[in-house]
Amino acid sequence: MNDNKFLKKIGRRKFLKTSAYGVVLSVFPIISQTQSNPDVIVIGAGSAGLSATAELIKKGKSVICIEAMNRIGGRCYTNNSIFGVPYDIGAHWLHGYSHNQLAKYGKKYEGIFDIYKDKDENYRVYDGKKDLKWPEDKPLWDLYNEIKIITHNAKKDIPLIDLIPENLKKNEWFGSVQKILKSRDFDNQSVYDGRLNWNDLGEGDGFCSQGYGTLLAHYRKDIPVKLNTVVNEIKWNGKNIKVETNNGTITAKACILTVSTGVLKAEKIKFTPDLPKKKYEAFDGIGMTPYHRVTLQLKESFYRNYGIAKDTYWYKKVENNYVNKELYSKSSNGTLKVCDSNISFFSLKGRFAKDMAKEGDKASIDFILNYLRSAYGSSFDDYFIKAHVSDWIDNPYTIGAWSSAIPGKAKLRKVLKESVGNKIFFAGEATAGAYGTVHGADRSGVRVVKELLENIKI
Repeated sequence: MNDNKFLKKIGRRKFLKTSAYGVVLSVFPIISQTQSNPDVIVIGAGSAGLSATAELIKKGKSVICIEAMNRIGGRCYTNNSIFGVPYDIGAHWLHGYSHNQLAKYGKKYEGIFDIYKDKDENYRVYDGKKDLKWPEDKPLWDLYNEIKIITHNAKKDIPLIDLIPENLKKNEWFGSVQKILKSRDFDNQSVYDGRLNWNDLGEGDGFCSQGYGTLLAHYRKDIPVKLNTVVNEIKWNGKNIKVETNNGTITAKACILTVSTGVLKAEKIKFTPDLPKKKYEAFDGIGMTPYHRVTLQLKESFYRNYGIAKDTYWYKKVENNYVNKELYSKSSNGTLKVCDSNISFFSLKGRFAKDMAKEGDKASIDFILNYLRSAYGSSFDDYFIKAHVSDWIDNPYTIGAWSSAIPGKAKLRKVLKESVGNKIFFAGEATAGAYGTVHGADRSGVRVVKELLENIKI
């Protein structure tokens, strides 16, 4: 369609899991015995940890990378077994596509990876059972653009809701826009986080048909990782740093910590002595987004009968319900026919996502099925094959999907990445200029190694 000026880039911060991991995992060499005295310990084998480990190896330093889970990739993981097609359970969009280093890497291996740009052309907007045709959906995108401009022009770190005029809050599309535009509810969203902390040259989004997790695993296929190694305590008050794990104690000159702020806030790792107070404030202020995803596998006839092309974005008008004067929209946005497969993603955000996560997978799936029946009728059931829920909110290794500053706390991203005692260094997507992204996390690994080597001799 030619009227995409009304559908400006929708900033998607969506996390999924990937699927071809069962195949890729066997490629990774596993360290059989814990090194007792490497130069550096890298904690976490997500994008940032793999990057930092690769950089230290390149610099000729002794390093061991440990990971609590039984796989690498962190929040970027592809699973092929659940649906029989590549299924990104975590990160899926190749954000910052034009300058995304992983996308550029994938393009070098055309025989292995299909890397392509998201054209952002295909979308559907439903009002009840009515599939709106342009310009029937123009009011939605007009409001979307108005609120996006307000966000971009913000000069104070206050809740986004405080900047929105009352007439816009009463707009019939307001609840829908909140779910499209932000991962948090507007009253709990720092309006200044992007303006103060976002720094990335890349434009647009992209896809990898084989899964982002598969791409990341191939990108770091030569990096050794010790899996199933859970960190219990980090002792940093002596000459060296001691990391106590379920597999023993590792001693090194420094450690690089890449775990999520959700894990750090929950104090899953004990620090002896405690970290400076401002670090704990940063763990709390740069919290994790409440994001919950339900993925449906549908018969090809559904996509064919409704004329749905690959990577079609799906939105539905929702009522502006309020609970205790706070907007509470029971709604979901979707991405249909992902990478031209027969799976579709449906995301839940904010307080509603938390509530659905508490109710469990069955309740979440039932909500999405009923949500789609309200648009397509009871005949929708004829197309349904199976469903899967990726619950990052309750995942003990992340406790949330990706980092997002709460109102008044955006400045704490700077504090978050500051090292402590020239022994503990911090990396990960929350410390990156392109926060909430795989390629941003990857760059944070390079950044932290440079900082470490500039400050200590190893």
